[in-house]
Amino acid sequence: MLLFSTGPMNAIENNPFLAGTVLKMKHDQEKALFAEKRAQAIMAEGHVFLGREVQATNEFQREFNKYLDSFHDAIVTAAQVYGIYNEIKKTVKLVGDVSEVLAAAPTNAIAVSLAPDRSGIYGTLINSSLEAAQDIYNACIAKQKLTEQDRNEILNRIRHKIRKVNSQLTQLVTYLRYTSLEDIWYNIREQARYMTRERKHAAIERCFERWHHNATRNY
Repeated sequence: MLLFSTGPMNAIENNPFLAGTVLKMKHDQEKALFAEKRAQAIMAEGHVFLGREVQATNEFQREFNKYLDSFHDAIVTAAQVYGIYNEIKKTVKLVGDVSEVLAAAPTNAIAVSLAPDRSGIYGTLINSSLEAAQDIYNACIAKQKLTEQDRNEILNRIRHKIRKVNSQLTQLVTYLRYTSLEDIWYNIREQARYMTRERKHAAIERCFERWHHNATRNY
């Protein structure tokens, strides 16, 4: 029994290959554990850095939003003023077109005023212009206390009213260009001619003559 008990012990102690393998495995495992700890430390440091970056980005966004909120009214006012500027540029151009048409055919202004279906453009245009001018006075000249919101609402109304004036000026240019005293006189003679009799044949002839008259006009 003593020989049996000492035999395996001597075999283990006297096996250098096994001892070297154990030492090598121990060394490799220590290196692997060290590398894993180092990787975990780097990853943890990366998470901390990323968290700081996210926090800094969120803080920047909050500050930028505050900055935009502080300039919101100023930005809205600037946008409204720029829109009014563009509409006024169109108004100046359309007024020039009206002057050009009247210089070429000044009597057309009288012809438009005599045309029943077109004469109302003058009164409509004057009223729209006066409304826009009154709003401009209230927003820029009148000494009354207004909040930024009230002023922006007035500027918005001014822009829409000037756009309406431009639409009416465009219509007026068309009327002045294509309405003459000859047209008015022709309509008067035509109505007098067919005032007493209005048969189907007469109506067809009247429509044809009006079409022929408009087609042969040189504007």
